[in-house]
Amino acid sequence: MVSFDRVADEYAAGRPTHPDEVFDALEPLAGRVVLDGGAGTGIATRALLDRNASVVPFDIGSSVLRKAIERTPGLMAVVADGAQLPFRDECADLVCFAQSWHWLDPTSRVHEAARVLREGGRWAGWWSHARADGDQWFDAYWDLIERVCPGVVRSRRDLDGGSELTVSGLFDVSERLTSRWIRHVEIETWLLDDRSRSFVMGLPTDRREALLRGVRALLTESFPEGTVVVPYETWLWIGTKR
Repeated sequence: MVSFDRVADEYAAGRPTHPDEVFDALEPLAGRVVLDGGAGTGIATRALLDRNASVVPFDIGSSVLRKAIERTPGLMAVVADGAQLPFRDECADLVCFAQSWHWLDPTSRVHEAARVLREGGRWAGWWSHARADGDQWFDAYWDLIERVCPGVVRSRRDLDGGSELTVSGLFDVSERLTSRWIRHVEIETWLLDDRSRSFVMGLPTDRREALLRGVRALLTESFPEGTVVVPYETWLWIGTKR
C-alpha cells in the first residue's frame, strides 16, 4: 500500500469531498461500527461521522491520519494496512475504502474485509474521477499526464471495483452505482490535488515541477477566471457478506 505522508498537506488541501449519494447508498449508518480504510486525511471519515456512524479510520500513513485528527479532535485513528487488519473477527458493520482499495495486497484484502465484518455486514469501495473526456482542455491535460508520468493512462479510471469480491464467493455485490456531479475548483487547489497524486509525487523534482507548470498554463488559458468547472463521476460498489 502506498503512503501519502509526504504530501499530507497537499492531500488535505486539494482533494475533493465525496458526493452525498455515496453515503445515502450506505444508509443506515447511525450507530453502525464503520472501519474507514485508507482514510488519509479523513475526508470520508468526517462524512460518516456526520451521519452518526461510529468510525475507526485506518491508514498506513501516520502523517495523513494526524491531519484527520487535527480536523476531528479526539478521533481514534489506527495506523494499519487494510490487507493485514489489526481488528478482531466480526467487529464491524461496514468496512469502506474511498479511493484506496486498489492499493491493497490482492492476495489477502478480500478475506481480511470478510473476516472483520459481521454476518450481513457490508464492504464498500468507491472512486471519483473527472470525466470531461472530449473537452479540448481535458484531453490536453491527460495527454500531458500520460506523456510525463510513466505507465499512467486515462483508462485506469475505468476499473471494475466489485469484480474481485464477486469472484471470491464471499460477498453478494451490487451493480455499480454512479453519481454524477460538477466540481468547481480554484486552479491553485487543482494543482494541490495533482501534487497529492501518487503518479505525480513519485516523479523526480524537476519533472514534477515542469509538469505542474504545464498544467497551470493549460488551466489558466482554459479558465481565465481562475475556477475550473469539471464534471465528475463517482463509481460505488457495495458487497454484502454472505
